[in-house]
Formats: sequence, structure tokens, C-alpha cells
Amino acid sequence: MILRTPMLLILLLPLLTQICYAQTPEESRNRQSGGYGIEPQRLYPGTLLLELLETAETEIDQAVTTAYAEGYKAASLRFAPEAAAFKIAEASLKLKLEKERKKQKRFWPAVGISAGVSIIAGLFLGAAVSR
Repeated sequence: MILRTPMLLILLLPLLTQICYAQTPEESRNRQSGGYGIEPQRLYPGTLLLELLETAETEIDQAVTTAYAEGYKAASLRFAPEAAAFKIAEASLKLKLEKERKKQKRFWPAVGISAGVSIIAGLFLGAAVSR
């Protein structure tokens, strides 16, 4: 019996929160209209709605374009010194990469030459020892 009472309270807690936060129908009706003076029960002509939607879409596109341009400009001004530093670092890394590639190009012929010389020297030494 002792364990059932807390369990019952825990199970009733969601029900109590739903009752406390439930809206009256009038409040939900006001929220559906969005405060714009639109009456859900009234029938509006389709041309008026299309015109309103097109106007809203145009304003939204203009607002997004303006915000993007302002943000891009602010970011480019803010990060201009860092961008210059990155360009300098990029140039130095390119030079280092070119030097490494030249070293690698010189490395493989040297390996081939040294292998060939080693084989020839081994043959000569082997022939000299066998005599």
C-alpha cells in the first residue's frame, strides 16, 4: 500500500498539468487568427488571398536578400585581416609543397642509381673473391 500511493501520484501528475494548462476555446480562436484581424469563419476571395501571399513572399525575399548582403558585408570586413593572413600562409605552403615535390623527384633516380651501383659492386666483389 505504501508503494502504490507515490506511484498513483506520479501517474496523476501529467493529467493535472494538462488540466492546468488547457486553453479555453476563445483563447485558441484568437491565436488561430494570429492577431491580424483574419476571421476564420469568413470566406475571403481567392484573388485577395493570392495577392496577399504574393506580397508577403516578395517582402520575405527582399528581407532575406538584404539580410544576406548585410551579413556578408559585415563578415567580409570583420575577417579581412584574417583572410590576408590565410593567403600569405597558403602561398608559403605552396612553396614548401613544390620544394617537397622536387625532393621526391630527385629521390627515386638516386635510389635506382644506388641500387644499380650496389649490384655492380657486389658482382665485382663476388668475382674478385671467387678467383
